Parts: sequence; C-alpha cells; structure tokens
Amino acid sequence: MAIVAGRPTLFVIAGPNGAGKSTFYDTVLAGRVDAPFINPDIIQREEIGDPSMQASYAAAKLAETRRRGFLASGQSFVMETVFSHPSKLELLRDARAAGYRIVVFHLMLASPDIAVARVEGRVEEGGHPVPEDKVRSRFARNAALIRQAALMADRAQVFDASALNERPRLLLELSNGNIMRQAESWPNWFADTYR
Repeated sequence: MAIVAGRPTLFVIAGPNGAGKSTFYDTVLAGRVDAPFINPDIIQREEIGDPSMQASYAAAKLAETRRRGFLASGQSFVMETVFSHPSKLELLRDARAAGYRIVVFHLMLASPDIAVARVEGRVEEGGHPVPEDKVRSRFARNAALIRQAALMADRAQVFDASALNERPRLLLELSNGNIMRQAESWPNWFADTYR
C-alpha cells in the first residue's frame, strides 16, 4: 500500500471493538506504510496511563486533535477507529476536500457476541476494557457507516475477521466504489451490509 507521490494518503482501519484492528496494523500496514499511526487505545495506554473510561474519552479527543492536525498540514497518516459515529464520515469528506487519497480497511465480525468475547479475552490478557453495552451499540452502528466510507474511498478492502487467530479473509475490494475483486462466497451477515 504505497503512498502516492505528491498526494497525502489517509489510511483508515475500521471495525468493531475486538475485530483485530491493531493487529492488522502491526501485521499488514506497519511495515508497508511510512506514516504516523493514530490509535486512541495506544494514546490512552502509553501517554495517559490510565485505564478509566474518562481517560478513554481524553485519548479519543487527543486522537481527533492529531487527525485534524495532520489534515491541516497535508501529512499522510493511519488511523484506527470503531467508526461508530457520523463524524468519521465528515473527517473523510474533509480529507477528500484537502486532496487526500483515502484507503479504507473494513474488518467485519459475524456478530456482536464475537466482539464482546474478544474484548473480554483482551482484558484477561491485560488489555483495555470496553463496557459490553458500548461494544454492542457500536457494533449496531458501525457497519453501515464504514460501508459509506468504503464506497467513498479511493480504495477499500473489506475483510471477515471472525475467525480467531487467523488472518482476516478478504471478501471485497473496491476502487472508487466499484468492485475490483470479490470472494466467491459471502457470509449472509456480510451480504446484508454490502449488497
């Protein structure tokens, strides 16, 4: 995934809590993309050092400030988000208006139960918690919003990240909203979002 010369790129890794967004960055993008990575979870853990929900909100605000700063300076960057609020679409529209190339990676899960179980497993391993009601409410909102982002992106890849400890399965690749590649078969829950 190269950054186009002379044009900044916004890489968006989006999906529900527990979808493996940070792992996707670490295993797929980190070695290929030379751009800062904005992740509210890392900000909370490494800069704020407080696992509370209040600190989570503070980290989210810091992440938004940094994203806006990169947009203002025209610098490429990578962001991770659950994308459960329409303000993220506004950010992409602003990036487009500023001349950015937009690349979206949508990591989907088959159900909110998988998301909840993954977050619980992460907490048991010392990771950050997310209240179950938040995981479920975000799950209910984010697929449709990320679909809009994928359709407006210069390039988008949509993955099924439901299988634990397996590389996400590429289901769909889009270029400017047009299908470039698709899996031979799709799960029903995927077809409900990307029909």
